[in-house]
Amino acid sequence: MIKIKPIDFISVLKKSDVYIEQIYLNGGCYQFYKILRTMFPSAKPYINANKNHVVTMIDGYFYDITGKVFGNYLPLTKDDEKMCKKWSFSKNYWLYKECPNCEEPISS
Repeated sequence: MIKIKPIDFISVLKKSDVYIEQIYLNGGCYQFYKILRTMFPSAKPYINANKNHVVTMIDGYFYDITGKVFGNYLPLTKDDEKMCKKWSFSKNYWLYKECPNCEEPISS
């Protein structure tokens, strides 16, 4: 089995779509942790002091969709996890250039 480094996986994922970074920095950071945990089973979720961004610790380093990050983060508590599970990019932001229901163009 080929062992991939977290930074290499993140780099490939970021190149998959222009919106990937926006999604995982604006409501999808907890979901990004879950993706990383699937690829790296030792991954642990941490949260910043403002309780508005989750990063992932893997092998002693913190990561988010931007790559390796630095700062002071706290392990996610059960209450934090409940809060983070409610975060969603798709419920708070709009990326469509066409109607998501009928695919008609949206004029600006």
